[in-house]
Amino acid sequence: MIIEKFEENNIPAIVELWNTSVVPYSIYKPFTCESFHSKFVTNPCFDPEGFMLAYEGEELIGFGHAIVNQNEAAPGFITCIAIERSYQRQGYGTKILALLEAYLKSKKKTLVRLYFGSPINLEWYIPDTNKADHPGAPAVAYNTPYYFLLLANGYNTNGQLDGYYLDIRQYEIPAKVIAKEIENEKNNYYITIYNEAKHHGFPELFEALKNPGWHDAVKSNLAKENPAPMLIAEKDGTILGWTGPMFTQDSGRGYFAGIGVHPETQGLGLGKSLFCHLCYESRKNGASFMSLFTGSDNPARNIYLYAGFKVRQSFAIMRKELA
Repeated sequence: MIIEKFEENNIPAIVELWNTSVVPYSIYKPFTCESFHSKFVTNPCFDPEGFMLAYEGEELIGFGHAIVNQNEAAPGFITCIAIERSYQRQGYGTKILALLEAYLKSKKKTLVRLYFGSPINLEWYIPDTNKADHPGAPAVAYNTPYYFLLLANGYNTNGQLDGYYLDIRQYEIPAKVIAKEIENEKNNYYITIYNEAKHHGFPELFEALKNPGWHDAVKSNLAKENPAPMLIAEKDGTILGWTGPMFTQDSGRGYFAGIGVHPETQGLGLGKSLFCHLCYESRKNGASFMSLFTGSDNPARNIYLYAGFKVRQSFAIMRKELA
């Protein structure tokens, strides 16, 4: 086996290997040369030194990719390892993995983690659907060749993320949600679309939730020429809950950025109402399905299950200390 570093003229062979030896046996979506270039090469963190190509003679038989971000305190990440089918179970994956780890150590990384914090996450198809997709695999799918390769080479699991799915083409807001909203409206709690002229309190909400990332998502949306609508829970104009922005992706997926309710108003059913309205509004906007992921022990899972979502794929957050 000869290892060579990535060059852009390798992309067609990389895409061919991925599409023939990985995609038919996994949840991952296929690449085109253009989508591969967009996903990897244009990423600001991409370093060709972290992309290992394995050859037997002139044949590309495998590849692997590792990446670091600009945060010195962050771990190193491994995006993928792929081996041509006829060369699998011969130790090539282990050899490529060792080279990727050596690259990360050369970048002064002492820990590898495989989870959604990576600068590059691979798109995947939700099992048992008609190619409903999700924009990024949150970690390593359980009981796959990649999962077992990592286990055999000293990686362990320190968390689980579950991927949820719901076909929303016939979605209606449950009667019990409507009944709870009528009760809440007696105390001036309402679910509505955010109106900058009427509503205030995003900074205070996201500070209380300790989630500046959601605040960034709101500010980014509002900075657009035509911002996407955002659902909120409010009382007397004060924003007490949020989910959005709402739009439909090309695949038919209703976009989901997150959901949060102010700690002082939790327990009123506002989170469940917000999410059910999001599903309903997404359906009205032309979405045919929704997907998301969250930790297996995250209380928000109760909201998703309440709305009818089911877990379709579970993922292991995996890590390894580099000596």
